[in-house]
Amino acid sequence: MTVDLDKVRQKLQYIRSQVRDLQWFLDMEEDRFSRNTYYVAAATRMLQIAIEAMLDLCAHIIAREGWGLPKSYREIVLVAAEHGLIPAELRDRYVEMTRFRNCVVHLYDDVEGAEVLRFIKEHLSDFRPLVATVVRRYLGGEPLDHNPGS
Repeated sequence: MTVDLDKVRQKLQYIRSQVRDLQWFLDMEEDRFSRNTYYVAAATRMLQIAIEAMLDLCAHIIAREGWGLPKSYREIVLVAAEHGLIPAELRDRYVEMTRFRNCVVHLYDDVEGAEVLRFIKEHLSDFRPLVATVVRRYLGGEPLDHNPGS
């Protein structure tokens, strides 16, 4: 089987779109962010979508390339790192991203605004290496949208 390039483009576009929108929160003070339940809810959901799109993208490539059948999100990250989709030095950060996604989905009542904002500030740029690698390997470096700065 070959990698479905339309699916790759779609997942990359979701990631880039969410990351671009989340940049709005980067310079926000924790108090302002945490007091606004709409900011927290929107940012949390955008992060969840970006992480899930990243995991779906990696799972698709792993399956189509025949690299194995990971049984968990953590395993998806480990296999993706093993095959260079995710830089080995960022593997643990991507594992942390999957943990954050799991908390948001399953322990949503324990997720605090400060934690969401910290995650944005510390991990938003972590999506870039994966996006760059996938674009280079599978799309020949083609742009994903009309905004080259994103």
